[in-house]
Amino acid sequence: MLTISREKTPRPALGYFNWITPFRKLPDDFVLNHQSLDNYLFIRFFRMVSWICFIGTLLTWPTLLVVNYRGGGGEKELESVTLSNVTDPQQYYWHVAVAWIFIIYVLYLITRETIYYINLRQAYLTTPRNAARLSTRVVLFTGVPEVYRDPRWIKADIPGVKRVWVATDCTELDAMVTSMNDTAMTLEDLEIKLSTVAVKKSIKGEKHFADDPERLDSATGRWVSQDERPSKRINPPVIGRKVDAAGYYREQLQAIIPQVEHLQYQQAGGNGTLLPAFFVEFETQRAAQAAYAIPFWQQPVGIQAQVCGISTPAEVIWENLRIGKVERLVRTILANTVIVLLIIFWSIPVGLVGSLADLEMLAQYFPVINSLPPSVSSMVSGLLPTLLISALLALVPIICRCKVYLVLMNYSMANMISRCCQQGWICYSSSSRAQSARVVLCIPGRAVVLDYHI
Repeated sequence: MLTISREKTPRPALGYFNWITPFRKLPDDFVLNHQSLDNYLFIRFFRMVSWICFIGTLLTWPTLLVVNYRGGGGEKELESVTLSNVTDPQQYYWHVAVAWIFIIYVLYLITRETIYYINLRQAYLTTPRNAARLSTRVVLFTGVPEVYRDPRWIKADIPGVKRVWVATDCTELDAMVTSMNDTAMTLEDLEIKLSTVAVKKSIKGEKHFADDPERLDSATGRWVSQDERPSKRINPPVIGRKVDAAGYYREQLQAIIPQVEHLQYQQAGGNGTLLPAFFVEFETQRAAQAAYAIPFWQQPVGIQAQVCGISTPAEVIWENLRIGKVERLVRTILANTVIVLLIIFWSIPVGLVGSLADLEMLAQYFPVINSLPPSVSSMVSGLLPTLLISALLALVPIICRCKVYLVLMNYSMANMISRCCQQGWICYSSSSRAQSARVVLCIPGRAVVLDYHI
């Protein structure tokens, strides 16, 4: 299929710095038509950071470097342009003024980009191209009572429903599929190793076992002897009898595949255990957003809309679909309590780690510190606290991520701002003859044009 010239990606410029001008002149509508919204916002973030660094350099270098150099402190080399070279306290007002100007500029830039993002996201998600996607019209509901886990009831009580998928318990199936995949990957690795050995022997011209009828079942069996094949001990695993590893995993795979197919057939026929959650596809994006925005106390029988706009099944934490209302409430309280306690008492481990820099105080409790060489003392007081603080801070996202796994239904947190309704206007025009359409996103300060083909 021929590609229209105007849809082709521009040829990148050669050279180390020749990309700056094309990158600066690249229109926003081109990026949105060829990439996702996240990629476009990442480019805008890169631009924003570049502007912050550029303006910060223009503000600080011509003023603060001169003030520091003339500070009269008598410092030498690079220290002559630092704050330590300033002796007159009145000169510090230059630093305060520049800091205030720079902070105001950064806050203005962040506020402007935030408003732009809110309007752009709302306008982009309501375009015909995005509204036609299935993921934008699917809502996950949880807290469904057992007597109401029927698609007919859902279609009768919720308006605008097109299709309903009631979640089923796939714990056993998931465990068997994982075991099947692990077994298949292990068998594949063994076969690759055996094939590698056989190919090396054939290249070297070594004698094969073609005359042995028991070795004609496979190509590797003609070149690899039984002693060279990998083995595995079974029943019990460590001290049991030794068998051929490839044959053992092949038998395991042949036994587990029919079981997996049987469970898949049961799940497809709706014979699995129903969970208190279901996925609902609506006729339009408007109906999906309306159902998602209704509070749980106004929903039928108290069900709760958890997620709207699931792009891939990998975003769903399937293990949490079985959680009921009471269990989710208890988990939420426990998770929030742990986070609050962590915030309150976080200064205790940080203070203990920071005390490592004060070797004189530690020497009062541990006299052996006085006998350390100067190089070791300098490393402990300078490098060790920094490494421990970094390791301590690395635990924060892990602890917060545990809350996501305990309570939430999906990994992505982008849906949390889907209810933010900001002003945005869409002008839509189409051409049936050309089978194309144009969408103009009228965002405050800029109009972005999206072209797509039907």
